[in-house]
Amino acid sequence: MISYLTELNKLSESINKAIKEYGIATSAIYVGEPTETSFGDITTNAAFVLSKTLRKSPYEVAKDLIEKIEFSEEDIAVELHSSGFINFRLTDLFYLKFLNQIIKNQGYGKITVPEKKKIIIEHTSVNPNKALHVGHARNVVLGDTFYRLFKRLGHQVTVLNYIDDTGVQVADLIVGFKYLGYPLESDEKYDHYCGDVVYVNANKAIEESEALKKKRGEVLKDLEQGGEIYRYARPIIEKIVKEQLKSAWNIGARYDLLNWESHFVHGGYWKKMFEVLKEKGLIKFVTEGKHKNCWVLLDKKVLVRSDGTAVYTAKDLTYAAWKLGLIPDEFYYSVFTKQPDGSELYSTSLDGGLKGLYKPADEAYILIDQRQLPLQNLIKDALKALSASKDYKVIAYGLVALSKNTAEKIVKGKVEKEIVHMSGRSGIYYNLDDLMEAIKQVALKLINERNPTLPEKEEVASKIAVAAIRYSLMRPDLDKQIVFDINDALKLEGDTGPYIQYTYARASKILEKSNNEVSLLNQIKLSEEEKRLLLQMSKYDYYLFKAYSSTSVTALANYVHELAFAFNVFYEKKRVLDEKDSELKKMRIALVYAYKQIILDAMNVLGLPELKEL
Repeated sequence: MISYLTELNKLSESINKAIKEYGIATSAIYVGEPTETSFGDITTNAAFVLSKTLRKSPYEVAKDLIEKIEFSEEDIAVELHSSGFINFRLTDLFYLKFLNQIIKNQGYGKITVPEKKKIIIEHTSVNPNKALHVGHARNVVLGDTFYRLFKRLGHQVTVLNYIDDTGVQVADLIVGFKYLGYPLESDEKYDHYCGDVVYVNANKAIEESEALKKKRGEVLKDLEQGGEIYRYARPIIEKIVKEQLKSAWNIGARYDLLNWESHFVHGGYWKKMFEVLKEKGLIKFVTEGKHKNCWVLLDKKVLVRSDGTAVYTAKDLTYAAWKLGLIPDEFYYSVFTKQPDGSELYSTSLDGGLKGLYKPADEAYILIDQRQLPLQNLIKDALKALSASKDYKVIAYGLVALSKNTAEKIVKGKVEKEIVHMSGRSGIYYNLDDLMEAIKQVALKLINERNPTLPEKEEVASKIAVAAIRYSLMRPDLDKQIVFDINDALKLEGDTGPYIQYTYARASKILEKSNNEVSLLNQIKLSEEEKRLLLQMSKYDYYLFKAYSSTSVTALANYVHELAFAFNVFYEKKRVLDEKDSELKKMRIALVYAYKQIILDAMNVLGLPELKEL
């Protein structure tokens, strides 16, 4: 395969081989992207590192080192900078080969990691008592994008969604239905009704009433034991989960398996986990001090209280160990529902169905907000102590808060703070379904202004909304808090998902007008704009691997935006369809075709729906 990454890898190997000839061992050598375009396409600081030991100037070392580095002069041109940096540029012949490869393969082709793995990724995992809000949506978008990335690189990936159907928030909801008289049915979307009306009001009532607090305790106990109230709650919870899934599906997510907390509890999995932890010596029974008569994990965290009840961490640890096959899977599996992509979504079951559907992971990823990081790191340490060969990887991200402007619209009044953290109990949050509809209406207005005869406007507007939401939630660095502002969310131009969709639609239109007359090239003559675009295109696999190795999709999202920007610069400055020079026209149509294939591939990884016309 011909790409920026393959050339970079070959140069890295050659440079490291050349350095060995000096008899110097070092890990400080950099071979990679330069900080400025004037320093070439690939640069290395090798001469600087060697100069300290060789006691020569970096420039003198670089002159000697260049003679030892092996590379294809057809594909790479070398430049020696006066400072001692060795810079490399990809040649026109490299770009000719690259373009022809895209045309021949009808796309970028297969991209695979050296070692394929069985990967589990858990995301969403929202309490089943309410609708998904924009904070949950960040988890969904990031998790689904990582799933798409892992799959694009050739891994076998399974997506899990954990349903906490025995927790206190579910108990609050059931108190609302069973003891406060809220109707079980509603004309509203069911997850909205349960979260916005029943849960919020029930929680307030419970906090003000000792009798209701007692009822909540009884409900919690019954949920844990699988009694009458659990059976009463089950169809309610399943109905909410199905509505939550619709919201996630609407922004492009999909799942393979639902895991229910009640199934782990009622199936006795914690008891199995407890025995494993005891056998491995990872938990100890404390006989004195503040944790007297408790079982403590890794001398850090109480897992079992002195009254014999397990803390919530025990459930999390059990589930994590099950993912990696560290405790046996004894579940049955049944189809829960069919998804928009046609695939069946399975669910764990305790009373019949398929056996052996789940296969333990080599690597298990979990998406969490940063507040849960200490607990998940403890779980990671415990799992590593159980099995050094299994990897439990935690992807933590910053919270999504609301701007003052947005919070005031929700509460319909003044808000003192500039940044407001969302709270289900207080009713201050922005539901994902509402955001989708708001952006869709803005998109429809824009379509009616620009292209009123566009067919299937509703569908196009929905796709624009998906791109706007997904891109805005994946573009910021993972550790950064996002302050959600409804006015900013409704912008469809600039550094946005719809901008990327627009460039794809533009390329599609050009090719349609050219009757898709794309053919292999015999020669190439490139302007600076065309070289910049081709350089960005050739880096696609480089950024896929960068996102994978750094466990961050931010760099990939930014790359795709830069790629779209480079295409627009090329299009604004160079004629394509009305170019008089036939060879130049042929090359530019090939360039547009290659761009369309690569940007579509990248959009699929990011989950941005394609638009052929906008």
